[in-house]
Amino acid sequence: MIDPRTAAEIANHTGTSIRTVHQVISDYNRLGVEATLTPGSGGRRHSYLNLEEEQRVLERLKPKAKRGEITSKTQIKQAFEQQVGHPVHKTTIYRLLARHQWRKLKPRPRHPKADPEEQAAFLKGFAQQVEAIIQQRDVQDTRPVLLMAEDEGRFGRTGTLCSCWCPPGETRPSLARQQVRQYVYAYAAVAPSLGRMCCLILPHANTAMMSLFLAQLSIEFADYFIILQVDRAAWHRAKHLEIPENIRLLAQPAYSPEVMPVEHLWEEMREKHFNNRIFNSLDAVEDTLCKAFNDLIAAPEQVRSMTFFPHLRITF
Repeated sequence: MIDPRTAAEIANHTGTSIRTVHQVISDYNRLGVEATLTPGSGGRRHSYLNLEEEQRVLERLKPKAKRGEITSKTQIKQAFEQQVGHPVHKTTIYRLLARHQWRKLKPRPRHPKADPEEQAAFLKGFAQQVEAIIQQRDVQDTRPVLLMAEDEGRFGRTGTLCSCWCPPGETRPSLARQQVRQYVYAYAAVAPSLGRMCCLILPHANTAMMSLFLAQLSIEFADYFIILQVDRAAWHRAKHLEIPENIRLLAQPAYSPEVMPVEHLWEEMREKHFNNRIFNSLDAVEDTLCKAFNDLIAAPEQVRSMTFFPHLRITF
């Protein structure tokens, strides 16, 4: 037991007034421990809706959100105001979204003709297709099998603007944007398991250029039997396409860039080297492409991280 103290001593130790000490003692004598329980200062005592009601409002908006049709807070604010019956400040909606962990995201692009079921079937059956190709090669060919993916990207003098970082207090940057239709084509094949690439810059995207690139790829990876994932571009299926003896093409579904690992390389190159820039000549474009390719070649772990899609993680 603690020795009895006077109200003055308790007030001195607790930083309160003597009157408060007498009031607490009186309440405790009448109510017991419950007298010491207070509601605290936190919580949402003045909320328009409780959490369950807020959740129901947002549930009604989810179908439109999944279709990417809610592009501003206005639609959410209107639905909330309709529920509570009066206008609310925009900060109420920001707090509502934060409580329920809604985020503003940029949708993944998808071709309108893409077939999600066909894409899923391709990814699920990829290993079986690879095995079928391996079974068809010469039995005396003992070179290790290497899974690669190849794509072409068009780069030119037409500028693209994107968001950029700026110091506080500065005005929004003003950048020139030109429309000059001069292009070159970057060809790239990536071996995600190795983090290695083969790349060329060529003037066109056609059968002749594709044959030239495959010949280069065959030389650089001569020690491997290559199974090369490609899209269904016309020059990948042309009758006159020259395919080296150590390369087999495996076509992915049409209109399906999301299953092509090389697309991540194009995004990286455009973001780091091409956005918000003006090119005075096609030579400048080619020089920038060379630098972008060299940066990736010098970073095999980065290449591996960006391109080693789950369907390519097959052991032999």
